[in-house]
Amino acid sequence: MDPNELQFPQDVQFRVIAENRAGIYFVIETVLLQAGVTAPLQKENESAGGKYLSFSVDVRVDSLETMNRIDAALRSIEGVKMVL
Repeated sequence: MDPNELQFPQDVQFRVIAENRAGIYFVIETVLLQAGVTAPLQKENESAGGKYLSFSVDVRVDSLETMNRIDAALRSIEGVKMVL
């Protein structure tokens, strides 16, 4: 979908895949709070070998800029491998 066609506000689900390291849930949750996201962070899955964890959070965003800011904040976390 063309970003120019997006309509706001819009509900967005961010999925985060991160290394399974001590405190990663807390770090992601803290970054989300700093970005103004108060929705609960959900732990989803652990990889078969236990090296990676996935998380999701559902957020209502009011602009493309807000969506991009949250995405960038999540991607900047050490240990985060992917944000979808």
